[in-house]
Amino acid sequence: MEERRGPKEEWGITEGKARNIKKLTDGAEKPVGEWNDMVIECLGDEIKVWVNNTLVNNGYECTAQKGHLALQAEGSEVEFRKIELTPITEITE
Repeated sequence: MEERRGPKEEWGITEGKARNIKKLTDGAEKPVGEWNDMVIECLGDEIKVWVNNTLVNNGYECTAQKGHLALQAEGSEVEFRKIELTPITEITE
């Protein structure tokens, strides 16, 4: 986390603090006006997110393992289409 966000003493929400975490990858999203493909996998206490076949986020030791799903955007209008929910029936390593 420190590699992606910087030294802990610079973390925070006030002006001048490192509020955001750098993306795992740059360039995964298509240009404005084109549709992106996103896959979100939730399994046990772990979540993985791919955008256009590129792993962009991976979280583990999540406190929630069931509940509501929400899709959101931050800072601008967003549209969603072709949303599919598929249960994971088999774990493959």
